[in-house]
Amino acid sequence: MTVIHVFVKQVPDISTLEYDQSSLAPRLEKATQRLGEIDLVALEAAVRIKESLGGEVVVLSAGSGVSELVLREALAMGADKCFYVSDERLSRADSWVTANVLSRLSRRVGSPDLLLCGEASSDEGNYQLGPRLSEALAIPCVTHAVKVELDGNVARVRRALEDRVETLESALPLIVTASLELATPRLPSLLMIRAASRKPLTRIELSELGLSEELVKPLLERVSARILKTTRRNIVLQGEPRECAEKLVESLASEGVIRA
Repeated sequence: MTVIHVFVKQVPDISTLEYDQSSLAPRLEKATQRLGEIDLVALEAAVRIKESLGGEVVVLSAGSGVSELVLREALAMGADKCFYVSDERLSRADSWVTANVLSRLSRRVGSPDLLLCGEASSDEGNYQLGPRLSEALAIPCVTHAVKVELDGNVARVRRALEDRVETLESALPLIVTASLELATPRLPSLLMIRAASRKPLTRIELSELGLSEELVKPLLERVSARILKTTRRNIVLQGEPRECAEKLVESLASEGVIRA
């Protein structure tokens, strides 16, 4: 039976994000929480593989204040079970800490054939989790996947780079990071949502993973985070079309947008 581990992260929904008017700091505590956009893409890819070849999809998550209600969305999409770690010490976790926790959680849960995650989280966007999991678990990793196929004990992954598209083959187990092009997440039906309420969702305490203090101590510290405010110039050009075009070119050139 093919076992697939999918790593998901609870992130603020940017459409509900507010900021402090004086400091411009985001008010993360007021934002609605959701699963990361690319994490859902990775999950959809895993569920499609299960539907095609059979097997089991296990969702893993770690963070502070993790909501079981949010994780139920992953179960509604077709995952079979979910394990998560929720601990206040992970509130300032960087990719190093997150990979340490998730890799240890993956080992505790079982021995997967395929491990999937989004290529970047919706909040941090640093593209590090997959490669760090690869180092922690000693499993090869293929990044930026746009297609994943399994054939027995072999995975065939197509990935898109800036100047070319590559197709790679690897024996399982394998870690794959998903790009947005890999799949379009499904919208769970009412029956799928009701079924998710009966699927196992298990909390694992951070202390149960046997991690040393060094492995849960972040290497990076966020000094500050601020919203970048932008305003429109609202320049109105008047005159004949040719005259307006000349004025537009002059304006763009003066701003350094183009070379006249």
